[in-house]
Amino acid sequence: QLCCPAMNVIDGPVMWLLTPPDGGWESSELIAMNKIALLPALIIVLRPWFWPALAACWILWHPMRMNGGQWFFFGWDQMIDEIGFLTCILSVTLTLYDDIEVESDGEAAVVEHVEEKKEEPSTQQWLLQEASAQKSEGHEEPAVHKEVAADAALRSRRSRQSPKQAIASSAFAWDILWTSTSPSKSSASFRKCSQVVDWCRILAELSMTLAAFRLFLAAGLLKMRRGSACWKTLTCLYDHYETQPMPNLLSWAFQNYTPQAMLSVMRWFAIDLCECIVPFFLLSFVLSMGPLGILHRQLLQRKEWFLRLPAKVPGRLLASVFIMIFVFGMFIGGNYAFLHPLAIVSLIASMSTVQGTAVIRKRESKPVMLYRSLMPWLLLPLLLFAFLPSLRAYAWLWSGQERLGFLEPLMQSGVVRYAESLNLGIPYNHHAYFAGAVHQRKEMVLLADVGDGFVEVDVPYKVGRVDRMPLQTSPLHRRFAWQWWFIGLGQDPSWLVNFMELLCNKNDIAWQAVEYNNKVHSQLHKLRRVAAQMYQYHFSKPGSAAWWERVELSRRQRIELSCK
Repeated sequence: QLCCPAMNVIDGPVMWLLTPPDGGWESSELIAMNKIALLPALIIVLRPWFWPALAACWILWHPMRMNGGQWFFFGWDQMIDEIGFLTCILSVTLTLYDDIEVESDGEAAVVEHVEEKKEEPSTQQWLLQEASAQKSEGHEEPAVHKEVAADAALRSRRSRQSPKQAIASSAFAWDILWTSTSPSKSSASFRKCSQVVDWCRILAELSMTLAAFRLFLAAGLLKMRRGSACWKTLTCLYDHYETQPMPNLLSWAFQNYTPQAMLSVMRWFAIDLCECIVPFFLLSFVLSMGPLGILHRQLLQRKEWFLRLPAKVPGRLLASVFIMIFVFGMFIGGNYAFLHPLAIVSLIASMSTVQGTAVIRKRESKPVMLYRSLMPWLLLPLLLFAFLPSLRAYAWLWSGQERLGFLEPLMQSGVVRYAESLNLGIPYNHHAYFAGAVHQRKEMVLLADVGDGFVEVDVPYKVGRVDRMPLQTSPLHRRFAWQWWFIGLGQDPSWLVNFMELLCNKNDIAWQAVEYNNKVHSQLHKLRRVAAQMYQYHFSKPGSAAWWERVELSRRQRIELSCK
């Protein structure tokens, strides 16, 4: 959430100068909105479970994404709407209870009981012993002793959870990244939450799991169903690292030092395994539901290891780890904006379902009680609201078509159409996700003439001079630099012509969008011409003094303007 507004503040002035925002918005308004969003985004970095800040970021992001124009068409722009909405709901569920009560197994309880005998009795244990003695003598147990006993029993059950059971019952990454670190009151007594709280927290986690399932499976099936032939022949990575939109330093290393056989293995692991097969293991939570859940519990109790062991495999955890390895490989091998952190957020929530009984303190203020009574009943409709549009995505994953037959009237209803307008439950197959592989890198190079011939002018982070090292920008998204890559693919260059006209007119915002070049910037008053020439690029070989090699293409692909 912090990366999105920060980069829009930097690139927004030139983006919306070239193509004004839609919906009647002014460029200054969207830039101001991004500056405001930096504050709640910073709060999220420090306290990721603070849902009001998440909600504020989402409310500020959505109108900007919808009205930002041609600069906001990437798949991960829509992902922010959906993942941000679901993350906000998930964070709300964390405020509905104070702790999780997990029943211990017999072995762990015996070990704890033996260890407790070796320790001196604490004050709490002394109170419990006194209460037990009074009860044996016929005296009624004081209320304070009952409260202490209840609290001790709950703590004992939680403390007796063995390490093995802890990993199996909850996502350890969840505890690290999302659980509030505020200390609990040792004197508080607890009671179980209503069942609707359990429904909310489980459904919120599973909604994130289903979002991850739709994303990665759709990306894989797109490549298999209508992608380039090289995805099936395992050869797409042979030139991918130098032709991707914004390579980084490791892209050069992968391109030059990785054998083609290894690149084929990497392609198989990324697409065939992590995008087409592993996502189905994210759905392993189905095994604990209904009749399958009964069969699953029976297998867990069987003595035969070959029946019990498969039932113990944490499918969602393993699937999340495998896909996270793939996502990390994408991160270190190229710049794909904030696709990586968005995907990892949904995968962390998919690692496991936090099991046990949600409990709250018996003594709560009336506002807290009212909040925890009403909020679950608000979250359940919101989760359904976010889920319904995804039915089209599941139809495409199943059959390659988005038609839903008898469910079409439901999908045409105002509620579902409004949810679709918020980019909830989006069919990720609407985006290419590099299904159409690119095998040549063509780049427009910007030139300026201040009286001594043309001098090359670079755009920050864009491929340009051959001696400039590829830089790491992800998880930041430099939208202006990305847009130049699409011109090499044949996109309409009209916005580039507008940019060159602004340069000719010595527009401050336009010249601030390019890197400072002393030969040009110190003599702008002598500016005579600006031009953009198409080149074909390849990574240089090891030992070369440059990072790139390039060849100038036909002059017919040149744009040149005379500055009056």
